Amino acid sequence: MLYKYVGHENTDEVIKYLKCFIDDGTIYASQPLSFNDPAEFKVNINFDATKEEIRKKYFLDNPKLTEKDFSHWHKNFDDQAKWYAKYSTREAFLTRFGTICLTRDCNNFLMWSHYARHHTGFCIGFDDSIADSVDDRSVYGDVNYSTSIPSIYYFKEGIEKLAKALFLNKGASWAYEQEFRIITNYWGVKKFEKSTIKEVVLGCRAPAKLQDQLVHLIGTEIQVNKMALSSDHYALKKIALEKDVYFQGDA
Repeated sequence: MLYKYVGHENTDEVIKYLKCFIDDGTIYASQPLSFNDPAEFKVNINFDATKEEIRKKYFLDNPKLTEKDFSHWHKNFDDQAKWYAKYSTREAFLTRFGTICLTRDCNNFLMWSHYARHHTGFCIGFDDSIADSVDDRSVYGDVNYSTSIPSIYYFKEGIEKLAKALFLNKGASWAYEQEFRIITNYWGVKKFEKSTIKEVVLGCRAPAKLQDQLVHLIGTEIQVNKMALSSDHYALKKIALEKDVYFQGDA
């Protein structure tokens, strides 16, 4: 299962987000430039290659240019040109592509606090097949966590390898998120197959107004639960919701 935590200071906004998923089958792919981690989307680009490998990529990217054009470009491909290639390549990815951030863990105190507005929002769960159903998808997969920034060979490896290096790697301190990402060719609202929705979990502090939006799902193929605090451990537990039954999960 893949989950997405959702929260907002305004309950009406949270309800709007819920309806986007449940009613419209839409999900938002964020522009990478909006992310809060300054170490996100880093990659070391290595320009080591034979002249023939360089020529091959050059004409792949510039099919209408000539051998004379290549010779002139290659002669002037100095350190400043390499710096610009690194900068412009990363800039192009971060301004155009979209990122849908999901997780394999719906039972994490920190993520309920950070991404579901202090446990007042919800967490929506999908079958893994959502990745194949998202409009405009490019690459997807589990995020790799490491203390080292990934490296790629600019002239030897293709755009898919670059995209995976940029988008599917994060610092080791974020490993608790167990993140799975779907990368789209453009950021913005994306359609997905609604049948991939399998569960909605309310935070332990979710208001009754939000729970009322899920009553019609009780007894359907979509499981509806609410988190509650364990009485003897620092842990959360799921409680299946019932119609007309309300409880405060952090009592």
